[in-house]
Amino acid sequence: MGNLTKEQYALLTDFDLNTSFGEAFHTLFANIRFNWETYTIEPPYVHTLLLTSVSEHAEQSAVAANLAIVAAQSGYKTILVDADLRTPSLQKRFGLENSVGLSDLLEDISITVQKVSAHLQTTFIPGLQILTSGTSTSTGVTLLLSPKLQACIECIRKVLEQPGNAPGFVIYHSPPVLAGADASLIGALIEQVLLTVVAGHTTRAQAKEAQEKLEQAQAKLVGSIIVNQ
Repeated sequence: MGNLTKEQYALLTDFDLNTSFGEAFHTLFANIRFNWETYTIEPPYVHTLLLTSVSEHAEQSAVAANLAIVAAQSGYKTILVDADLRTPSLQKRFGLENSVGLSDLLEDISITVQKVSAHLQTTFIPGLQILTSGTSTSTGVTLLLSPKLQACIECIRKVLEQPGNAPGFVIYHSPPVLAGADASLIGALIEQVLLTVVAGHTTRAQAKEAQEKLEQAQAKLVGSIIVNQ
């Protein structure tokens, strides 16, 4: 679905909007929108996407951050969720604190739209909010195994699903597929999944294994993003 260079590990806001750097992410977002249009009946609609990788890669979170920036700049109300409860990093990219977030919601007795809204942090990008991984010290995969995960995902979507709102987009960033069950657990509840493959780092066997794990979880894998080192 997309092919990115190492330069694109920085944030889009660090570059001129008319560079090939920005165009690559705009093309990626256009491809994602095309997939939506094949089965979306009535706009506006809040779409959900999981962005994960095959194996550990230091800059994979930058792809999620830049995709969220492009979505917001394209007029979509956007929420970027750091669902990597193992090694959260998105808050650093946007200069935010890792305050109450996803893990705290999953530990709460009940999850509501109001609680989700209270945990969201605004960014310097108009229309883009971040839900950080949170402050809970519980094991990430244990929290994601909770039946409250589905309720949490639904409430996050409903934050953007308000009368008169522009179309919405929720992007989840998770640990790599081969790092554990996290990506599969989230992917099973998300509209679309994109898999980041790092050229020269990810092997064909690893990519196939990751694909099979997602398919076993009945996640809707719609494509891959190739990152060139």
